[in-house]
Amino acid sequence: MRLFSTPAAAIAAGCLLLASSPAEAVSPDRGMLDVPGGKLAYETCGSGPRTIVLLHDGILHSAVFDDVWPKLCARFRVVRYDRRGYGASPPATAPYTPATDLQALMQTLGVKHATLVGSSSGSGVAVDFALAHPEAVDRLVLAGPWVSGFDASWGFLFRTLKLGLRAKMGDLKGAARDPYILTKGADAERARVVAWLKANPGNLAAGMRERPLGIAKPRLAEIHAPTLILVGAIDIEDVQEQAKVLEATIPGARRVVVPDSGHLLYLERPQAFADLVTSFVAAEP
Repeated sequence: MRLFSTPAAAIAAGCLLLASSPAEAVSPDRGMLDVPGGKLAYETCGSGPRTIVLLHDGILHSAVFDDVWPKLCARFRVVRYDRRGYGASPPATAPYTPATDLQALMQTLGVKHATLVGSSSGSGVAVDFALAHPEAVDRLVLAGPWVSGFDASWGFLFRTLKLGLRAKMGDLKGAARDPYILTKGADAERARVVAWLKANPGNLAAGMRERPLGIAKPRLAEIHAPTLILVGAIDIEDVQEQAKVLEATIPGARRVVVPDSGHLLYLERPQAFADLVTSFVAAEP
């Protein structure tokens, strides 16, 4: 049986995590949006002329941003949501394109343009959307990026298979000990990851029905939105190399390696992540 249908699904399984309990009080507006063939659970907070949309990775849902959520909401209008099958969103019943769902959500919420902050496969959604709707993207933040058109190494695929088998056998603690997800001392974060995955087992296979709008890699030079690429210092080599290619190919892109952090750097280094995003979004064009 084939466990992972695409490299995007592979990176999703390789990014085993979820996260967090809120560190500060926030009063969000929540809702459930009907999209063709499905529903999306979303929430918004904050206000101001600049909007941020947070796009989670391929295993976790939007709660992974809990620690940075209040920090960003204090300065901007912020939107986050669960893609189909993740968190509170019902599972997809057929293949679909997440970038199309993102367009529907932004239209419903009256968001004409925004900075898209994507994690892992969420970066792929952000890039797909930016290529299809450049007028609606102010800036891009791609964290631990995984974009369509890049091949996964054999080492990465073997690691992903191992993690997927551990998760399927119920060994979430073993899967969360992957050395690229979090740094060695991040025991509290690993415990949160395991708890979130136990509470949301549907997340583990939710990405299997996702499809990109197209192959993004050959079109990266078409992106003209200011782009910030963030990568954890211990993230796996595939992601590190992809971040370098994105920096070299997207005009004017800037790459920052965040020290003492792994793939989910916003979980492990939420203040540093929020500061980087805030300064990037608030900067004058």
